[in-house]
Amino acid sequence: MTMIHILDEETVSHIAAGEVVERPASVVKELVENAIDASAQRIRVEIRSDGSFVRKMTVSDDGTGMTADDASLAFRQHATSKIRSADDLLEVATLGFRGEALASIAAVSEVVLTTRRKDDLVGTRLHLSGGVVTRASETGAPPGTTISVSDLFFNTPARRKFLRTVSTELAHIFDLMERIALSHPEISFTLIHQEKEKFTTSGREDLVETIQEIFGSDLARRLIPIVPVQGGLMVTGYLAYPLPVHRSGRSTYLSVNGRQIISQPLVRAIREGFGTSLPKDRFPFAVLDIRLDPGEIDVNVHPTKREVRFRKERDVIDSLRKTVWSTLSDPMTAPGGATAIEKGAVGLKKRHLHTRVAEGAASYPGMDAGEPEFSKRDYERSDHKLRQTELADVPAGTETTSPHVRRVLGQVHGTYILAEGEDGDLLIIDQHAAHEKIVFDALMKKREGVVSSQHLLVPVMVQLSHRDAALVRDASGDLHAAGFVIEPFGGDSWAVQAVPAAGWKMDDPDDIQSLLLEVIEGIRGPATDRQMRVCMTIACRTAIKGSTLLSQEQMERLISQLLYAGPPFTCPHGRPALARFTDVDLGHLFQRR
Repeated sequence: MTMIHILDEETVSHIAAGEVVERPASVVKELVENAIDASAQRIRVEIRSDGSFVRKMTVSDDGTGMTADDASLAFRQHATSKIRSADDLLEVATLGFRGEALASIAAVSEVVLTTRRKDDLVGTRLHLSGGVVTRASETGAPPGTTISVSDLFFNTPARRKFLRTVSTELAHIFDLMERIALSHPEISFTLIHQEKEKFTTSGREDLVETIQEIFGSDLARRLIPIVPVQGGLMVTGYLAYPLPVHRSGRSTYLSVNGRQIISQPLVRAIREGFGTSLPKDRFPFAVLDIRLDPGEIDVNVHPTKREVRFRKERDVIDSLRKTVWSTLSDPMTAPGGATAIEKGAVGLKKRHLHTRVAEGAASYPGMDAGEPEFSKRDYERSDHKLRQTELADVPAGTETTSPHVRRVLGQVHGTYILAEGEDGDLLIIDQHAAHEKIVFDALMKKREGVVSSQHLLVPVMVQLSHRDAALVRDASGDLHAAGFVIEPFGGDSWAVQAVPAAGWKMDDPDDIQSLLLEVIEGIRGPATDRQMRVCMTIACRTAIKGSTLLSQEQMERLISQLLYAGPPFTCPHGRPALARFTDVDLGHLFQRR
């Protein structure tokens, strides 16, 4: 007697169903994608559930519909209208193509199909149970197709046992429908649960309108349109800024040729495109559609078709990253077509960006009546830091137009600057995060290729612990590549001969030691990452600190530099440098609205 035997047809169908139908959301996905392939303009999804299970899913569309013969064939294994031969798999242009979905769904549920073509006088209705047609009849019906699926996994109780709670399963369905609606703004979608509408999209081919209909107007106001890179990937869609950040990549909605997908490499590419605008392990809100020749992608690599393979994956990832970076770097991109914070944070009036401080007692505001108490040393230290970040390519005294801020109101806790925007909006600036962003941007612009060194006139002596000294010895080659020249000077002392070129003087031993140790912590890795870490650390160490009193003139200069630098208004670590409160926001805060 042989040990190997051929499985019966029922068992095979249940196994196949397990690959395609993982949960109720899988059923909705397959039915909605079939409706899209049928050229539907309106798709309605209705969900019924009780306290323990999603009981019924109904998908209705106004697509092409089917004849009675096609309707009965549709539930046969590998029956499809999408492809005819293996060659067609090389350039799949439809969402479905395998001919497995309806057969797999019917094999583990109760199904009722109603369909009619536009030119037919009557429609067709089929009842199926466990994949078997139990009743077929003619019926009156509107053009299109309606499929109701109930009692999912009724004949495979083991599968039903492993489903999650009803709230989790519903969350998967809602998330799926949001993703499909965002990838097809040209189609009107309606999602209903327990006879209550969750959302409806207009189908007017306006992605901003679709985002607003699903997520609300507050998010829609933050949208920035993608700016394609010339000669790069064809990408359309929107990013949200200022950033509503999330702990997972689920807030990134991706599609390729209208097929909503999940791709960790592409999500990472989008995140990397934000550079230092995002805190570590946070992800942005983005809705993007990538357009590629169907021959450049393989959609036949996963049972659910939610994963795809690119023929030139590295090129796609690099191009997507550059596209996101280019969009965020473009001063013309902003919510509502204004600047990055909608006219409110649009800079100071014409002013001298290079303000020279006169010599003498009147050179710092602490000597003037009505100003806060300053020490001359603190004032001159802040003034020195601001002069270092004035625009190096603008001659002293040159008039430069930067965006308009009506007036600077003052400083709170020596850390936050309050200003009134052009439209009367209240602007709150974190002075350390703002100056850190200014320094970082200036450093990154100066760096191209190899990290250069700034040799010190007098070596700076630093004291290192045994652990830190061992790290320095072990990372000596990488430290040299990062721009340091450091030599032992006996005992625990080390002489720092050169530091990474910052574009301005670095001679504070504490700053140099901190920079050295922070760079050591993450020195290994790609050279581009090394440069960014060095720049981030220099920016943090040399920027104006919190709890530092600034004069009115210094606050104006700092805001001018920040707004001239442009978005994103975040420090290199992703913390916001600027917050804006409109009249509406303040009205809500004080319950006036």
